[in-house]
Formats: sequence, structure tokens, C-alpha cells
Amino acid sequence: MTARLPVALIVGGATMLAVAVPCAAQPAPSAKRPNIVLMFPDNLGWGEVGVYGSVRGVPTPNIDRIAKEGIRLDNFNVEFSCTVSRAALLTGRYAIRSAATQPTGITQWEITIAELLKDAGYATALFGKWHLGGTKWTFGRSPIDQGFDEWYGIPMTSNEAQTTTSPGYDPAKTEAPYIWEQRRGGPATKVKVFDLDSRRTVDREAAHKGIDFMERSARAGQPFFLFYPMTQIHFPTLAHPDFAGKTGAGDIGDAMADVDHNVGLILGSLAKLGVERDTMVLWCTDNGAEGRRPWRGSPGPWRGFYNSVMEGGIRTPCVIRWPGRIPAGRTSDEIVHEMDLFPTLAAAAGITNLPTDRAIDGIDVLPFLEGKRPHSGRESALFFSGSGVRAVKWKEWKLHYAFMPEPRVTEPPLMRLFNLRSDPREETDIKDVNPWALPLFDRIVAEYTSSLERFPNVPSNARDPYRPAATARQSREPEAGAGF
Repeated sequence: MTARLPVALIVGGATMLAVAVPCAAQPAPSAKRPNIVLMFPDNLGWGEVGVYGSVRGVPTPNIDRIAKEGIRLDNFNVEFSCTVSRAALLTGRYAIRSAATQPTGITQWEITIAELLKDAGYATALFGKWHLGGTKWTFGRSPIDQGFDEWYGIPMTSNEAQTTTSPGYDPAKTEAPYIWEQRRGGPATKVKVFDLDSRRTVDREAAHKGIDFMERSARAGQPFFLFYPMTQIHFPTLAHPDFAGKTGAGDIGDAMADVDHNVGLILGSLAKLGVERDTMVLWCTDNGAEGRRPWRGSPGPWRGFYNSVMEGGIRTPCVIRWPGRIPAGRTSDEIVHEMDLFPTLAAAAGITNLPTDRAIDGIDVLPFLEGKRPHSGRESALFFSGSGVRAVKWKEWKLHYAFMPEPRVTEPPLMRLFNLRSDPREETDIKDVNPWALPLFDRIVAEYTSSLERFPNVPSNARDPYRPAATARQSREPEAGAGF
């Protein structure tokens, strides 16, 4: 059995039922293990996507098509920033448990969904942005070390594209960032400098790499897991030359047209290969809207941006399609967290033996996606910033323990309570008129805290090879040649 948090923390009836939209009868499901395609854009908020409102009016027909042919989640939750979000997505655990930080990434002890799928016979590949290996990722913390057979893209983050054109840049003192590639059994190699020009084209190149990977896997008769973590629309938000300056909606609008086009390339390849019915397609974003000007994105109806735990930072678009298994045309406000994709994808692939030597915070929401139960099974989620719990959602309620409407900007009173249905922008504190709330939220946090007695968090800056039973020794004595 999978090790889980106490039931009150991660399992329970959710508040709002999925809204079923009449649709045509679905085709019979395939008996094969599904291919899985997970597309994961960067710093992309609600307001940029057609099916979520598209404030710039830039059409996104390919993303919208996934929603039309599957389910649109309106209460999909993520962690507050790039590295922690990727850690939660791939491990099914709150990122604080794995000590995931931008400088260090995650240890090899973590088990990713790619590792589970690879062990189950899947071909696995990552094309795009990694950002889970830290600054010394070549020392055993590349995607190859976490279950991927091959990868192509950037090891860190998109803003590094500005390095070579920054004022005072001296290549003799600072090495230029690169786009890299690697296959299992071989070294990581530099492909080309990652600068403002290659920043525009890396997502398109990654999409074509992904298509080639799917074609090779399909010819071999092997189920595949394609993880396509796009670099758009993270700053500098510079679209492919095919779309730069074309939408009339600025850099963000051009980038969204670029994102949707690349989604269309992936979907078109699935159709050409004849594997649409045998493939689960997910498109979801790692954080809320980009907050940096001049590339400030739109959080849609919510307030806040990424690097905050405001709804605009942690509630992001998510659409999922699997013909014959996920009924088409549904929209749901049930709480789902990116961590839930770990056990859900495992279940879709027929994997039942999840790790039991660590806390797995995600829950299997596949029966909910398939319409076999009305609730997601999740009624609460914790949101961290730094080393502590900053906010908690429970049903339609949200308590901030330290209210921070903008990154690094707290605003008194720090403790605030909101009802997200009546106050989606988190503007009116109703804590004083709801005295029942604080004890309830405190219990949720206490249940998480108590789980640490059995499964302590990985310590900050833990070195490989990390083992929980030898934490103190390993934090002092790095293995010979280890990067951390």
C-alpha cells in the first residue's frame, strides 16, 4: 500500500460537483497501456487560454480542443515557483519534502513518474526545460538520472537566455548557458548557446524532438511517456519567428500563438500515428501568470502572480484528454493538485505498487476524471513558501497564515480567511466572523506536521547518494566525486 498522509489531509469529499455537458457517445476504450503526453508550459496563467477566457483574444484552438474532447479543470493547483512545481509534479510529493530548491534540485533518492513508467516498460523522454538538477546538474542530477531515456533542452531556466547580451558580460569570466542533449548511457553534450535567438526556437525544436521520439516508440510497439515542459511564456517572452509580431497582442500574445501551434504539432503527430485513442494527453501549467514587466501575464479572474500563493499564482489551467476513458466536454471545479498526477498516471498505466518508504501526497483522481465518481477525492491542499506553510485551501475556503499579495511583500493583518466562491480575488477577510475556521485549518497543518515524524523531509542541500537512515552522515561527508 502507498504511504499517505492522514485521511483528513488528502482525502475527502470535495465541495463542488463536476458539471457534465451533454456529449456524443464515447468510443470503447483501448485495452493497451496508454501512451502519456504531458505538456507543461511555464508561468502561464488563466487569462491567456481561449477556453479559460483569453483576455488578449489570441485563439488557442489546439489547447481548447483538448478541453472539448476531454475535461477542463477549473481548480487545478500547483506550487508557487518553477523548481518546486516540477518536483511536486514528477514525485507526487509536496516539494518541501524533497528539499527541492533552484540551486540544488532534487536528490537521486526521489522516485519520479518517469522512473515508474520506465520500470513498467515505457520509453521515456523529456524535451524542454528540466530545472530539477540545480546548478551542478551534470553531477548525477540530469533527467537521465531520474528515469528519462533521452532529453533535449535547457537544464535551468529561460531567463539565462539574457546572459550573453547582459551589460558587461565577459565570456572569459562567465560561461554562456547552453541547450543540451543526452541519451541514457552517454554524456550530456552541448548543442548550442542558449541566447535570445535560440530562446525563440527551443520549444519548436523540442516539439519536433518529441514527435520523432513518439514515432520511434510507436514503430517499436513500445508505450511512451513524453514530457514536454515548454519554456514559454517565462520571461524573456520571445516567440518563434513564425509568430513574433504577428498577433497584435504583444510578446505574450505572440508566445501564446507559438505555444498553441506547438501543441497542435504534438496532437497532429498522434493522429498521424493512429494512436489518439491509446494516448492520455495532459496540458497544464507549472505556475500562475508571469509577473515580470514588460512580459506580465494575466491570471484571469484571480489575483496575484507566480512566486506567490495567491490564487493567481497557484491556480492554473489544466485540460486532459483520453478518448474512451475520459468523457468529453466536462468542466469541473473539484480541487486537483499537480501532485495527484503521479498516482493518477501510474494508475492509468496499470502500476499499483507506489513507493511506501516516503510520504506520497498525491491521490489517484483517475476515477474522477473517468466520471466514475463525482468528486476528485481531494478537499484540501497546503501551500508553502520557504520552509513553512503560508496558506491552506479546504473546500471553497482559504486561510493565509502570512498574507503576501505580491512576492516578498507581506501585508497586515497577516492571517486572513477568504471564501473563494464569493470572493475569488481574495479581497475581503472574513476570519473574525468565522471562528470555526482557524482550528480546522490548524488541524490540517498539524496532520502534515505529524507525518514528518514517520517521514522526515529531505534535509536542505542533501548530497547524493542520499538515504534517510544516514541523513546526518551524508550531509557532512560527500561521496568521492559527488556534485553535492
